[in-house]
This record gives sequence, C-alpha cells and structure tokens, in this order.
Amino acid sequence: MAIANVAAEVGRPLTEKICEGVGHVPNKVEKRTTESGFSLLQLMMVLAVAGVISAYAVISIRKSNELLLLQNSVRQLASNIEKARLDAVRRHDTSSVIFTTNKSYIVTMGFAGSDTRTYNLLGDIEIPAGSPLPSISFNWRGRTLACTNTVAFQIPGGSQSWVDVSDAGDVTVNGDVSVLPTVTYGTVSPPGLSPTTLVPGSGTHNNSLDCDATTTGAAGPPITGTGPGGCNLTVPSSLSIRKSGGSTGGIIVGSNNSATLTTSAPTNLGLSPTSQSVSANGSVTFSVSSLNNTRGTFAVNFSSSCTTVTTLVKVTN
Repeated sequence: MAIANVAAEVGRPLTEKICEGVGHVPNKVEKRTTESGFSLLQLMMVLAVAGVISAYAVISIRKSNELLLLQNSVRQLASNIEKARLDAVRRHDTSSVIFTTNKSYIVTMGFAGSDTRTYNLLGDIEIPAGSPLPSISFNWRGRTLACTNTVAFQIPGGSQSWVDVSDAGDVTVNGDVSVLPTVTYGTVSPPGLSPTTLVPGSGTHNNSLDCDATTTGAAGPPITGTGPGGCNLTVPSSLSIRKSGGSTGGIIVGSNNSATLTTSAPTNLGLSPTSQSVSANGSVTFSVSSLNNTRGTFAVNFSSSCTTVTTLVKVTN
C-alpha cells in the first residue's frame, strides 16, 4: 500500500505539485497584511495632545516661579525692615527703608563700612504703577510716624502680596495691623471701695495716638488733567475704601468736552462701569471697590482721547 502511494505521488504531473505548493503562500501574505501601524491622523492627534499638555506644564511652571519670586521679594523686604528697626533701637539713632522706584529701594542703617544699600525686587515683581512710593522711617525707639505703613507688591496682571508695619514697628506679611483705639476713663465709685486704694490727683495719662492716622482720610482736593486743545478732566485726588468689598467709593469725573472715558486699575480694584460717555461740561460717577485683602494706596486712571488723570485709592482694613 505504501509502495502504491509513492508510485502515485511520483506519477503526478509537475505542474500540479507546483500549484499545490503555491497554494500555501496566500496564507502568509494574508497574515502580513493584517499587521498595520498608526495612521497619519492618529499621529497628528497624539502630537496635538502632547503639545497641549506641554504648553499647560510650561504655563504652570512659569506661574509657580512668579509666585515664588513674589513671596521671596516680600519676605526679603520684611526682613530688611525688621533689621532697620532693630538697628535704630540698638544705635539709638534713626534708620529708614525708602523706595526710589517701583522696583527698587534703599535701606539706610548702620551697615559695616556703608550706611546705605540698594535692593531690587526679583523678576517682574513691582509696586503697582502709579502708586506712591513707600517711605518708612524709624526713630531711636523703633517706632514710625505713621500708624500703619503698607507696601503692596504684584505680579503684573496677577497675584499680589503686601507687608504691613505698625507704628510700634511690628512687621506683618499678608496680615492685618490694627491700631489700638484711644482709651477713655470712666468714673468708678462702687460702695465698699477702700479709700486707701485710690490714687490721689486729677491728672490722667495721655492715651491718644502718637502716630499719624490721617493716612486713612477722606478724598483730597480735585486734580485736573489738561490735554491738547483745552481738553480737561477733573477727579478727586484721593479717597479711602475698605478691603474685600467692605465699602464702595464713588469717583466723580468731570469733563469740559464730550468724550468717552475709559478706566484702568490694579487687579485688586473693581471699577463699575469700566467706561462711559460724558457730555461737555458734565460729569459721571464711577464706583470703585476692593476685590481682595490687599491693602495700600493704588492709582486709578481715567482716560479720554486727549488726556489722562489719576486718582489715588487707599484700601484700609
């Protein structure tokens, strides 16, 4: 039987054997065609997602770096103020921290070999444009003339941070400095009080403030901005509001010409409306309020097509 099968196989035509062998090839080809890669569309989608994630990571890192620079600048200032106060007490002399620009300040105290050093704020950190440059001076007791000194820093268009210095020289970062109220005396005469416990005399200790509290005063005299062609805008020079929406101030802007007024202010102040029209020889009112806990004195600008005027808004507790 086996010999017959071998004979039959030998007797088969060569072409039949070849066709039978070739018949197995399509199976291999078919197997290879099922092994496909990524399409161009899929690659483009992956690249787009990777680009978005990378951009978000870069923005987050940059923002974190700016916040770090802001906090470092604030704490460096607080440290220098504290050193100046302690130096004034130690030497029984005066010392000061004075800003010369919105990005730098000088410290005057008993440095070894030099009485003055200049410090620059880090990165893009600055005092908001238009704000008065702070000046803090300590007497030989380590006290200041103003009841509260506030220095506010900001990342342009972003976060803010501040340093407070009380009249007693206490330095606080992103906190509140309270001024002690004036103490009044009352007459106390309860029955049974021993006369020997009473202190004779009519004089009382002076408990009034020994610092200048007028920095929280009301609006100052008006300021007039003059532009080409006799274009005039008038605003109050200053006003005071409370932080975090504690109060709202009204700024009356007068104009001798018809104009559309636009506003600009730091990120911690809200203005309503942001723009409005004023008639010739008329006036309009803008409302201003504090949006967060940042305190200090900030510039608010009002502009027409021909001039710009600035009013200072002081944010208090």
